[in-house]
Amino acid sequence: MYSNRDTDWDISAKGNYWRRIDGKVLVVGTKDEINYWAMIDGKFTSGMFDTLEEAQSALEAKVNSDEWGNGYD
Repeated sequence: MYSNRDTDWDISAKGNYWRRIDGKVLVVGTKDEINYWAMIDGKFTSGMFDTLEEAQSALEAKVNSDEWGNGYD
């Protein structure tokens, strides 16, 4: 069982960036180091991001907003 405590951004064994906030897992990765994909609890965001920082910030904002769980894709 994994802890639900919040974490800072870290790099996974697969080379993706991940973080836990309020029990939700945020993950950012890239295939080509040009565009970045992002997901929360296994649900991908729509679209890609130009930078790692943009993807991370978007996920943090989304998980901290009141909109989480309302059709996020």
